[in-house]
Amino acid sequence: MSKTTANLNDLIEVLNDGITFYDDAASSTGNSAYRQLFLRMATSKRAIVNDLKVHVSQHGEQPADGGTIAGALRKTYADVRARMSSDPDAQYIDHLEETEDRILQAFQDGLTTSENAEVRQIAQQYLPDVRRMHHEMRSLKQQVKAA
Repeated sequence: MSKTTANLNDLIEVLNDGITFYDDAASSTGNSAYRQLFLRMATSKRAIVNDLKVHVSQHGEQPADGGTIAGALRKTYADVRARMSSDPDAQYIDHLEETEDRILQAFQDGLTTSENAEVRQIAQQYLPDVRRMHHEMRSLKQQVKAA
């Protein structure tokens, strides 16, 4: 596997973590506004993943299908905390914001530390969307904590 493909697959995996987590949160919440937000965030991430998969395939290699072990563990931990909480939505929002932190960091790393110009260009292309989603979830987290 080339370094380019490995870097792109790393981005795909961290986005897949987010997709799985947002889908789970959407199915778990009773708040329709949160459900719509969570589904929209998962859809936005899917669009980026689909584009990244095209780039990987253009290199003649196999795109990543799953997520990361760390992402799966974090999601499981959040699910347990949400089930034990009197406000499960707040627990999900807290952990979804942490997931957004990981995704943002992955794209920033792709932009600033990748030796490959293609990876840097792709990270730069999607960084505004990634930042917007991160900011949106951070704002929601702050609103929920203030309420």
